[in-house]
Amino acid sequence: MALQADLLESIPQTRYLSAESYISYRAIMRTFYLEYQKMHYQLDKDTILTLLHKDPLFVEYTAEQLISDLDQLAKWKNLTPIQDPHKAYTITDFKNRQFQYMMTEAALEVERMTITLENLYTRTTGLSSSAFRRLQTALHTAEHLEGMSLKEIGEWWQELQEDFRRLRQNHQDYLREFYGPNAEKQMKSAEFIAYKQHLIHYLEDFIQDLQSSAAQIGALLESFTGDQVNRILTLVHQSALEIPRPHSEQTPLWQEELWQKEQGVWQSLMGWFTGKDSTARQVMDVTNEVIRRVVQNAAILVQMQNMGVSNKAELHHLMTLFASAASIEDAHRLSALVFGVQQCRHFTVNAERETERIDLSTYEEPPMDYALQPRVRTYKPRMDRSGFADKSAEKAAQRQKILEEERRLQEKVMGYIRDGRLDFSALSDPVPPEVRTVFLSWVAMANLAPDGCGHTQYGQRFSLQKRGKGTCDLICTDGTLTMPDCTLVFEGNGYV
Repeated sequence: MALQADLLESIPQTRYLSAESYISYRAIMRTFYLEYQKMHYQLDKDTILTLLHKDPLFVEYTAEQLISDLDQLAKWKNLTPIQDPHKAYTITDFKNRQFQYMMTEAALEVERMTITLENLYTRTTGLSSSAFRRLQTALHTAEHLEGMSLKEIGEWWQELQEDFRRLRQNHQDYLREFYGPNAEKQMKSAEFIAYKQHLIHYLEDFIQDLQSSAAQIGALLESFTGDQVNRILTLVHQSALEIPRPHSEQTPLWQEELWQKEQGVWQSLMGWFTGKDSTARQVMDVTNEVIRRVVQNAAILVQMQNMGVSNKAELHHLMTLFASAASIEDAHRLSALVFGVQQCRHFTVNAERETERIDLSTYEEPPMDYALQPRVRTYKPRMDRSGFADKSAEKAAQRQKILEEERRLQEKVMGYIRDGRLDFSALSDPVPPEVRTVFLSWVAMANLAPDGCGHTQYGQRFSLQKRGKGTCDLICTDGTLTMPDCTLVFEGNGYV
């Protein structure tokens, strides 16, 4: 079978791997790829130079060399330069090409290929929550590694790494599609309106799974003590040493490098799911931003379509009226009606009128006084000084009202608890909406807690008990709520 001619053309995106200055080219592209994994899709030359200077090999690397290398990579279509007008304070700065650079899709795949040659591999899929569930299961298994063989521990560690790698790679590849030039074109097309709703539901489901799963995984990781983590990694390291390796791979420091790699995987897990600036929180922020852009572009498209239809019909009707005008005077009157008076004078006063009639002439109204102020810089108007009004009585009354409402709500809530238990399936009296909100907040609090317990706003501690996977009907004053069949058990006394 004959090959197509376009498949035999050279690939310019791979030239930087074997060019004369391949060291600097590869360092720049690897820097872009590492920052891309952190969702920093666009970098300027100052940021790139700062990152390169962290490597001892590029301490003497100058900005002129960087600009030359960036221009060459842009010619080979590895980078896409984007003009950044926000940093151009003068015309000279604008002419000096203040660019933001972004990796092209082909360059991204080439860099992944180089990592594949370094015994790593990546794949691209959609957003899935299955990796979250497998990671949770794997972390629960980590508590029982002592009773497993070294082979089983090695398989457990490989599956954990694979699930974590797939989770990171999938969301990076999927969300990056919304930051390229092709995404802007798609969002501005008419077909995007029909696709918008499905995409928003897809992203919102992913955010919900990420929010709940990341919190649970982060709690599991933080529950491990330093000794437990060290013991887990020691068992993993022992299982890795049991694997026969060729002599070519057994470098003088290969065991130490293997230990550092295993520690790095665990630290990456901690950085992904724990802390205020965790990667999971960054992914939620980026996904919310994508949803905002999708909704905004779809609204603009709908508005433009509606404006186009209405304006076309309106203009056609106006042209018909102008064409049927009997004289130029009638056309002038029609123009004044449609477009307003062409020459007019406006009077502005700072006093209230005695009447709101619009047909009353200015000369028929009584005169008004208009206060003028000197147009000098040293003039300052006289200010009326007055003290603050005492509102302590109003605040005390408002505070008493709020406390009284809270007391009544507490009495209602406690009225449904019998013998220290709140059985939702056994409630016969209809539940008001404000009481139902309190009950559901307690259930949600216990579900999110690792031990299934929580504290009420009234100081009582409780635990959640579920009856299998069944459901029950909670009768409310505004309808019936179907919810999981469960019971809240309270500690201590003092319940009716």
